[in-house]
Amino acid sequence: MRFSDIITFFAGHVGLICGICILVIQVLDWYNPYMDFMGHASFLLYGLCASAIWTGIRDIFGKKQSGRRSVRAERRRFV
Repeated sequence: MRFSDIITFFAGHVGLICGICILVIQVLDWYNPYMDFMGHASFLLYGLCASAIWTGIRDIFGKKQSGRRSVRAERRRFV
């Protein structure tokens, strides 16, 4: 497994965990706005943004690479 695959694996998990936590904190903030839960959870937003950016970049460049590989594989198969 390559290093970028490991980072993508963890970024997906971090994004899922941060998204669920932000959803729960948003509900808690809706029930009790004076506690300011969202104001104290800014680190979750940073984690969610970083993981979303990484998985987006990886997805875009991963599709381009896989497309190139399939064309090369087809050329070898016909030769």
